Amino acid sequence: MMKHYLLYVLLGLVVLPVCGQGVTDYYRLPVRDHQYNRLLMRYGGPYVQSRWYVALDGFVRTDRAKLDNSFNGLIESNLVGKLGWGAVIGWSYRERWAIEGGYTRMPIHSQISISNAGSPLVFRYGSAQNAFVLRGKRLMVSTSKPWLRSGFWLTGGMWLVPNSGHQEGRFSLIGYRYYDHKETADTLRLTSQTQANTQITALAEVGAEYNVRLSNAIDLGVSVRKFWGLGNALTTDVTYSVNHKYSQQAQLQGAGTGLSYGVSLRYTFAIRRNLSNALDIKGKTGHIH
Repeated sequence: MMKHYLLYVLLGLVVLPVCGQGVTDYYRLPVRDHQYNRLLMRYGGPYVQSRWYVALDGFVRTDRAKLDNSFNGLIESNLVGKLGWGAVIGWSYRERWAIEGGYTRMPIHSQISISNAGSPLVFRYGSAQNAFVLRGKRLMVSTSKPWLRSGFWLTGGMWLVPNSGHQEGRFSLIGYRYYDHKETADTLRLTSQTQANTQITALAEVGAEYNVRLSNAIDLGVSVRKFWGLGNALTTDVTYSVNHKYSQQAQLQGAGTGLSYGVSLRYTFAIRRNLSNALDIKGKTGHIH
């Protein structure tokens, strides 16, 4: 009888854990916890085939219209700095090449200042703020080899700038100049008219970026870019005359040539890897505790 009781107890100790665990527990996949994601970010870099991302850019951009005649220092073309923003969608290949395109709020300016006895008079005009970019990027130096989590990128791109074709502004100023030997004053007149281009213009871009990966999905970058205008978005014609004669002409051409300094935040929404498990990289198998 005692042997039967002992047999029942032993059977109970074996059967109860099995029933409590259930069949599905043998086929349950491991949960990708926070530590696993950190390992993906640390060891998965060289094995990323491609990724899709979106990025938000904020920047300060400067540009200056080209002036061909200052009327002996009477007028000047000023440097204009303005805040801008943009959004792009991009695709990167093996963490070394990338291409992206998007939309930016980035006007082109023409600003003229006129010297007088007091503070100069300043007139600023801007084109439509819409611009569209297509940009290519190449990783030049990785600062976290061999995992490519951060590094310096060289960028180059083209911009298309739609223009309204509208008249953006005009002014007319009259002044007087006296000489000791004359009883009447000379009448000085300065008139200006600014016109936006009726056609789409373009910009060429070369830049440098430094990107650092904050997590497996989020990157932070800083950038500096140089722009060259390939066509005038704004044209300002200025006429200077004395006593309605002795007329001179000057022109400001706003093409968008300048610089930008920016910060970007990038979010990866799709990623493709060559390896399904980052723990298999170079024999680094083990357990996640």
